[in-house]
Amino acid sequence: MVGLALLLAIAGQAGALDPVQGAFLRVSSPLTNLVSGIFRPIASFLSDAGNLNELQEENRRLRLENEQLQTQMVDLQRDAERARELEAALGISQQTGDETRVAANIVNRIATPFDSVVSIDRGAAAGIQPGMVVLSAQGTLIGTVTEVFDASAFVRLITDSRSKVNAQVLESKTDGIVKGTPGRGLTFDLVRAQVKIGDTIITSGLGGNYPPGLPIGKVSAVSGGPQDLYLKIDVEPFVRLSTATTVVVLTSFVPQRIELTTP
Repeated sequence: MVGLALLLAIAGQAGALDPVQGAFLRVSSPLTNLVSGIFRPIASFLSDAGNLNELQEENRRLRLENEQLQTQMVDLQRDAERARELEAALGISQQTGDETRVAANIVNRIATPFDSVVSIDRGAAAGIQPGMVVLSAQGTLIGTVTEVFDASAFVRLITDSRSKVNAQVLESKTDGIVKGTPGRGLTFDLVRAQVKIGDTIITSGLGGNYPPGLPIGKVSAVSGGPQDLYLKIDVEPFVRLSTATTVVVLTSFVPQRIELTTP
């Protein structure tokens, strides 16, 4: 056997076995490729399995970073919107002439089917008194101060079911009363003249509760006919009261607070 091994080694070195080796490789090559093709994915899977924990940890870290970036983006958008509202409020104050206005933040909301009230972070220390008129940052009427503390106050919004505002149609000068409704809506009541969808509703100044000319909203629906004593008119406020964050209190206007009565 030792002699045979030595003989094969010498023959291999001399190249005498090359034809036999070539024939063997030609015969065994397809089988080798088949076995390699079967076991290569298994080997790759076993190799990746060793890195599975690292991949899961990396995925978790990326999710946390994405969540943090989303939060930062939302904060930036909210700050930008807040800055625009404050800029608008300050712009109103600069354009009011003899009027004095105090900007405040809405810090709490009380919303039920019949109540629509917010609290603000300015009060008696800033010159705010009960009965003062409250506007949006853009100058739209949104409510009235009802209760005041040193550093805070409550505001009844015009959509509150107890709210009543003497108003008129800007286009036709038709008078009526804007009232809050259950469900925090607005109606324009006691109107007999022609009113159409899209008409602008403003304060009339009658009764002394509000200065004249403050924008309120637009007519969104009209129903009723000649046989009806009064038309049924719905009003959509210019400002979305449920999302407002900044208000302006008109501290230079002293309302007479004449209570409105309806039949």
